[in-house]
Amino acid sequence: MPKFLLEHEVSVSEIALAVVSFEDCSLDGSVPLDRVAAAYDCWLGALGALHPGHDFRRFGLSDLELSDDGLLERLLSTVLFDDGGSCRFIRSVVAVVNGYRRNHRG
Repeated sequence: MPKFLLEHEVSVSEIALAVVSFEDCSLDGSVPLDRVAAAYDCWLGALGALHPGHDFRRFGLSDLELSDDGLLERLLSTVLFDDGGSCRFIRSVVAVVNGYRRNHRG
């Protein structure tokens, strides 16, 4: 995981672009974990648009991360208890994933 992603301050522009992509996804009726993965992928896509020359999409959630109970518990709480709209949801997902990766770097 590049240091840039772990220490990067999430900007309003990135979140705004991610929200547009996220709201274009047809996620009605999908399981919460799909919404989390889509939100993180949308943020990575926004990073790619605003910081050309990097392949941020390759840093999506891995199968190993998606099978970690501790990470899943924190991610699912962002889905289940989110009532602040897409901006707050995506910001919460990014914070949880990056915090997890920062603590599990090795």
